[in-house]
Amino acid sequence: MKKVVTAMLILVLLGMVAASGCLSGGGESSKTSPTSSTTAPASSLPTTSKPSSSPSTSSPSETATTQPSTTSSTSPSETSPTETTTTSQTPSPTTTTPSEEASWEHPWEYAPVKVGGESYWITYYKYDYKIQPNQSAPVYEYIIEKSVGRTKVHVYGQDLSGNKVDLGEKEVYEYVTVVTPVKGKVLDDRLTLKVWFVSNKSEAFLYPWDVLWMTYLSPYSRDKEFVGMELEYKGDTLLFTNPAPFGGNLFPYFEGNQDELSNITEDLSYLYMWWAAVLHLGFWYDWSDVNVLVPQSGTWSDMEGHSWAWSTEPDGTAEYSGFTFRLVDFQWSYDGTFEGVKLQGKGKFSPNLPIVVESEGYSSYKDPETGKTTVIYGYLKLKDLKLEEVSS
Repeated sequence: MKKVVTAMLILVLLGMVAASGCLSGGGESSKTSPTSSTTAPASSLPTTSKPSSSPSTSSPSETATTQPSTTSSTSPSETSPTETTTTSQTPSPTTTTPSEEASWEHPWEYAPVKVGGESYWITYYKYDYKIQPNQSAPVYEYIIEKSVGRTKVHVYGQDLSGNKVDLGEKEVYEYVTVVTPVKGKVLDDRLTLKVWFVSNKSEAFLYPWDVLWMTYLSPYSRDKEFVGMELEYKGDTLLFTNPAPFGGNLFPYFEGNQDELSNITEDLSYLYMWWAAVLHLGFWYDWSDVNVLVPQSGTWSDMEGHSWAWSTEPDGTAEYSGFTFRLVDFQWSYDGTFEGVKLQGKGKFSPNLPIVVESEGYSSYKDPETGKTTVIYGYLKLKDLKLEEVSS
């Protein structure tokens, strides 16, 4: 299992490298249609008000998805990136944008959602999430719910003698993740994770949970933004608070039983691995400066064995929180010849939403020492979200 986790972390890192290559202008790229300069600047994030209860939501139209067989011997590593061609097509009419022109302005960024001439914050989302950590493992499935709001938490620290020091209540941004297993590795009950920061953090809202949060648990951490974390599972609670943002020479404070929580570390790794890989794909940003309401395709290469290919096509609508959003189908592939990495996928996004509506794909990594290829399957589908109008 350690090799699988290591392989996936390599995939994540390679994705970050590829993303930086795309964004920095390295390599050569081509697009089949002229770009449109419709990208809007990011609005400032909320700083004071706590989100109130959101209006009732309507479920989006279902999209049938074929779940791969856990005994399939077909490996994505044997599949070459699909060559795509762009054909002229009249886009279907939209009811959510003033014209037939839109780009994905804020991919994977906690930014306001603009609909009907107004701006809204996403305060809650719900995903179906599936992952097959290798081609021999079963497909694990979880329901992931995320919310954000303002609250007050009690912060503690420890002095040099290990004595508990009460710093009182502090106002924080609270990010709550609720994980309900449909079929977990060990996880068989609801898990609740709460993370607190002094200011609004885009990454904290976008991830179910982030392995980097664990670095804050070091007694030597002096991070000035991270306030703490609380995990609840089967009646056990593990609390960690960091006094560093509030001054003084205190050490972080721990409280609770770690035994039950230590048993679900493998499930936590599954919650992170595919999600992180998807977030750090570099081609998302190619769609921030093209009109995705007409068919598009593009390629990118650094001429050193790393290449992307992608295509988009408008297709249908979905309804969330009482609003109708245009959808765009996408397909993509990545080949990292030197590292033995291949990725491919498909899904849907809306140019008005900063998070994907659906994403399904495979990642494969060939171990240079053993020659063994590990294939990972992942799937995300947005089931619900709640919006709150940005206060003036």
